[in-house]
Amino acid sequence: MRIDVIDFYFFSGTGNTLLVVREMSKVFIEKGLKVNLYRLEKTNPSDINLDYTIGIAFPVAVQGTFPFIWRFIKSLPETDKNTPLFIVDTLASFSGGIKGNIKRIISKKGYKPIGIKEITMPSNLLPKKLNIEKNNRKTERGLRKARRYAVDLLEEKTRWYSNPLSILLSIISQSEKPWRLFRQLYRFTIDEEKCIKCGLCVKLCPMENISMLSYPVFDDKCTFCMRCISFCPTEAIYIPNRRLERYHAVKAGNY
Repeated sequence: MRIDVIDFYFFSGTGNTLLVVREMSKVFIEKGLKVNLYRLEKTNPSDINLDYTIGIAFPVAVQGTFPFIWRFIKSLPETDKNTPLFIVDTLASFSGGIKGNIKRIISKKGYKPIGIKEITMPSNLLPKKLNIEKNNRKTERGLRKARRYAVDLLEEKTRWYSNPLSILLSIISQSEKPWRLFRQLYRFTIDEEKCIKCGLCVKLCPMENISMLSYPVFDDKCTFCMRCISFCPTEAIYIPNRRLERYHAVKAGNY
C-alpha cells in the first residue's frame, strides 16, 4: 500500500476502539507514516481529504453499528481517485452486519476497500460483574491483533471478505426500532442525591441527547454507546431495578 498519510476517523464509546486506534497508529508512525486522528462524531464527511488513505474505526452494536456511524459512511463523498479505505471495529462477540454492506457502500462511491478487521474487546454493555483479569487478557489479545492488522495493511496482506447475508443483517442496526426498544427497556435515570451536576454526561454524549436543567435530562435519541453511564464520576446515572458495573477502557479526559 503506497501511502504517506493516513486520516483515521474513529468513534469510541468507552475506550476500546480508541485503544485499538492508538495501537494501530503507533505502528503506522513507527513505519514512517503520518497519522491524523479525527473524532468521527465531530467530522463532516464532506471535509474528508480524498488524497489520503482513510481509516474508519467504531464499535459494533446490534450486529451492526450505531445509526450515526452508518450515516457517516453513507455520506462519504464520491471519489474518482480510487482512495484506499480500511475498517476496524471492536466487538464483544459477533457482528455479521458490517463487512458486506460497508464494502458495497464505499465501492459504489469509488473507494478501494483494502481491509477490514473485527477485534474482540471487553464488553461495556451493562455488565453485571467485571472480571478485571479476564478483561485485561482480552484487551492485550485485541491490541496484538490491532498491531498485526496495521502491519498487514502496510504489507498489502489484508483482504475484505464479505457475506451477502451481512447486508440483510445490517438493516437491523440501521433501523430505529431496536434503539427505540432499548430506550423503553433500559431507561437511564439520574440519582439526584449522587449527581454533582458536573455536566460530563452532557459533554460526552455524541447524540446531544442529554441537556442540563436542574439535573441532567435525557431526550429520546440515545443509542447506548454507554459513555454517560460508564464515565459518570459518582455513578449517578443508573437503570432502575438493574444491577450493573461500569466498564471503561480509558479515562473520561481522553474525550
